[in-house]
Amino acid sequence: MTEDESDVSEAHSVERRLSDLKREVEAIKRLITQASLKRLTTEIERQESEIDEVKAELHCKI
Repeated sequence: MTEDESDVSEAHSVERRLSDLKREVEAIKRLITQASLKRLTTEIERQESEIDEVKAELHCKI
C-alpha cells in the first residue's frame, strides 16, 4: 500500500468514526428529549390532579 492509499484509508476510517459519533450524539439527544417530555407529562398530570382536588373543595364550599 502506498502512502497516498494509506492516507485515504485513514481519512475514510476517521470519517466513518465521526459519522458514528454524530449518530450517537443524535440518539442521545432524542433520549434526553424523550426523558424531558416524560417528566413534563408527569408534572402536568400531577398539577391537573391538584387542580381537580381544589375545584372539588371549592364546589363543596359553595
